[in-house]
Amino acid sequence: MNLNLLDGFKTYIVATAMVLAALGQLVGVDIPSFDGHAAGQLLMEGLAILFLRRGMKSA
Repeated sequence: MNLNLLDGFKTYIVATAMVLAALGQLVGVDIPSFDGHAAGQLLMEGLAILFLRRGMKSA
C-alpha cells in the first residue's frame, strides 16, 4: 500500500477528525478515543490546524 498518496492530506484528515469529534461531543455523542478532551479545545485546535496548514501551503 502506497502511503505517499496521502502525504499532503494526513494533516487535513486529522484536523477533520478533531472537528467532527468536537461537533459530535457538542450534540451528545460520546466518542471513546476522544474521551477526556473538551469539545471546545478539539474544535479550536482542529480549525487552527486547518487554517494554519492552508496558510503554510500558500506561502
